[in-house]
Amino acid sequence: MNKETSIVILDDEINILHSLTRAFREESFGLFTTTQPEEALQVLQRENVKVVISDQKMPRIGGVEFLKKVKEMKPDILRILFTGYADIQIAEDAINQGSVYRFIHKPWNEEELKATLRDALLNFDLTLENKRLFELTQKQNQELELKNQQLQALIDKQIAFTTTVSHELRTPLSSMKMAMDMITSRNLSMKLTAEEIQYLNIAKNNIDRLRRLVNDILDLSKLKAVQETLPMAEHSMNEIIREVAAIHKPQAEIKGLKFKVKLDESVGNVLMNPDKINQLLNNLVNNAVKFTEDGSITVSSRLRRDDHCVEVCVQDTGQGIAAQDQPKLFQKFQQLCEPKERVGGTGLGLAICKEIVTQHSGRIWVESDKGKGCAFLFDLPVPGGKEAGI
Repeated sequence: MNKETSIVILDDEINILHSLTRAFREESFGLFTTTQPEEALQVLQRENVKVVISDQKMPRIGGVEFLKKVKEMKPDILRILFTGYADIQIAEDAINQGSVYRFIHKPWNEEELKATLRDALLNFDLTLENKRLFELTQKQNQELELKNQQLQALIDKQIAFTTTVSHELRTPLSSMKMAMDMITSRNLSMKLTAEEIQYLNIAKNNIDRLRRLVNDILDLSKLKAVQETLPMAEHSMNEIIREVAAIHKPQAEIKGLKFKVKLDESVGNVLMNPDKINQLLNNLVNNAVKFTEDGSITVSSRLRRDDHCVEVCVQDTGQGIAAQDQPKLFQKFQQLCEPKERVGGTGLGLAICKEIVTQHSGRIWVESDKGKGCAFLFDLPVPGGKEAGI
C-alpha cells in the first residue's frame, strides 16, 4: 500500500538516506529521500508534504538556505535541520529567524528521531486545524455581522413604520374622541334613547382603547429608538414607589383591596431615568390592581448587598399565572386571561416594562403559581453603591 508522502529528507550521503528509509519503513507516514535539492522542491510542489529535513552540509547549497526556499514556497511546512556540533550557532540563528522549526544533531538516536518526527507531524496537523478553525470563525463572524446589520436595518424600518403610523392615527382618533365626548355630553338636550347611549359608549370605549394601543406602540418604538441615549440621573427608588402607591391606593381600596407599602430604608438613590421607572412601576401596580379581586397588593423594595442591586416587588393575591404561560408574559400583544375576562389592555404593557428594565441593565421576572397570586419583580444595579448604603 502506497503511503502519502508526509516527510521529505535531503542529504548528500546515500547511506544515511538508505538508513532512514529502513528505519521509517513501518511508520504510518510516507517518506521521500533525495540528494538533489531540485528534486526535493519538485516533490513539495506535487505532494502534501508536512515536514522537510535537510542536512546543513550540502555541496551546492547549505541546509539553512535550502529551508529558506522551502519557507518561501510552502510557509506552513515544518523545517528541520540536520547539523553537526560545529554548526550549532548557525542552527540557532536559523531558528531565531524563523527559517527552521528545530535542529537535530548528527549522529542521532533512532527512537528519539522517530519521536521528534511524530511530534512534528502532530504539530503540523494541529497548526493547520487551528488555522482552518480561525478562518472559519472569521468567516462566520463576518456573516454574523452582516446578518446583524441586516437585522438592525429591518428593526430601524419597523420602528420608523410604527412611529409614523402611530402619529398618523393619533390625529383622527383625537378628533373622533372629541366628537364622541361632545355628543355624550349633550345627551339630555338630544334626548337619546338608552340603546343609542349604549352604542355611543361602546364606540367611546373602543376609541379610548385604540388611543391606548397607539400610545403604547409609539412608546415602545421610542424606547427602542433611543436605547443608547436614555438620559439617566441619581434618584430615590423609594420616592418613586411612594408616588405610584399614592396614585393606585384609592382605586385598590374602592375594590376592597388592602394596599401595603414595605420599603427598605437602606435603599437610596439609584442611577435611572425617573420618568421611565415611574412608568414601569405604574404599569405593574395598575396590572396588580386590575387583576386582583380579593386580598391585597404589596409594593416593596429591598437592597441586595451581595450583588449590588436594588430590587422592587409588586405582589398581589390574584389568580396567578400558570408556569407554561410565564415565558410569554413580556412579549408583545400577550394577554393570558380569557377574552371575556380582559379589561381593556393593549398587550404591550409588560413588553414596555421589559424594554425599560433592559435599558437600565436590570432584570424583570415573575414568580407565580396558578390560583396563588403572583409577584412581579425587577432589579436595577447600583454601581459604586454609596448612596444605596452598599
